[in-house]
Amino acid sequence: MGRRTTIIDVAKECGLSQATVARVLNGQKDIQVKEKTRERVLKAAQKVGYRRNALAANFRRQQTNTIAISIADITNPFFPELIKGIQDKMRDCGYSVIQLNNEWNPDIEQEHFQYMVQTCVDGAIISPSHPMTNFDTLETVPFILLTNSDLYSNFDTVGNDSKAGMRIALEHLYGLGHRRIALLVGGSMSSGSSWRRDLFCKFYREKGMSMPANMQVACDFSVSSTASFVQARKSMENFLSQNPLPTAVFASNDILGLATLQVANEKGIQVPEQLSIVGMDGIFSGEVSSPPLTTVKKNRAEIGRMAAQTLIDKIKKPQGWQTKRLVLPCKLLERGSMGPA
Repeated sequence: MGRRTTIIDVAKECGLSQATVARVLNGQKDIQVKEKTRERVLKAAQKVGYRRNALAANFRRQQTNTIAISIADITNPFFPELIKGIQDKMRDCGYSVIQLNNEWNPDIEQEHFQYMVQTCVDGAIISPSHPMTNFDTLETVPFILLTNSDLYSNFDTVGNDSKAGMRIALEHLYGLGHRRIALLVGGSMSSGSSWRRDLFCKFYREKGMSMPANMQVACDFSVSSTASFVQARKSMENFLSQNPLPTAVFASNDILGLATLQVANEKGIQVPEQLSIVGMDGIFSGEVSSPPLTTVKKNRAEIGRMAAQTLIDKIKKPQGWQTKRLVLPCKLLERGSMGPA
């Protein structure tokens, strides 16, 4: 690989001082540089193949025009649309994006935070790996969290109203006559399991229903979505062997919902005639399953764009910044996996 072309090479080519060439190539609108001189420098730069090192220039101005995204599970189909929303907004505003995968591992997450500080990113958007994530490592790096959990009420957060979304799904199932509704949630790695279980039990109490035994199923939501799907299948193979069956299952995400649907199909349980299944997130796989999976859709692209814009605002106007908790509504998408009891 050849030597990188520098300002010195451009200066030699056009016969001007390095200072004059630097003012032109760094975009300084210096009144001492005539337009003809500017054109002369730019032509010389093109001729010698000069490429401006924007990162180095920005370091001198104490900014990098780079933000980092730390995601808990890059294999999870929930995230691509969200990340694209972030990238599109950041690109429109002149920022580059570094994408990091913490694999639900708090130690890896802390390494990412140290990396963000060392590389002087302008800000970060983070999907927390754990309810007890420590953000002190980020020091002065401004950041936004992708969550709506009450655990992070002291931080800037952007997320969907998942509680209201789950409530909509349960109410709809109840309206269809379902009284034996089961809940399938992720296990230890899912910070959302606790509130979902609480909401589920509260729903039964409010409806004056006694909850049948074994109506809550937990599976280990693992590092990879494939492993999580396999774990959910194992849990539901046992659960759907009981008698009597529930009339409906609410799964805390579409991966778990699709695993339930696959097991039901294999066991000859007719969906939705014998069992209704509702997931959450609105990933593409649910559209093409058989039957298509009813789901509580989260607007992931809009979450990404909103998180990006909020971070940009925080970077540009840090003085007087007030903590923001932005919440987007969910929507129930009725498809073929849900029907009357």
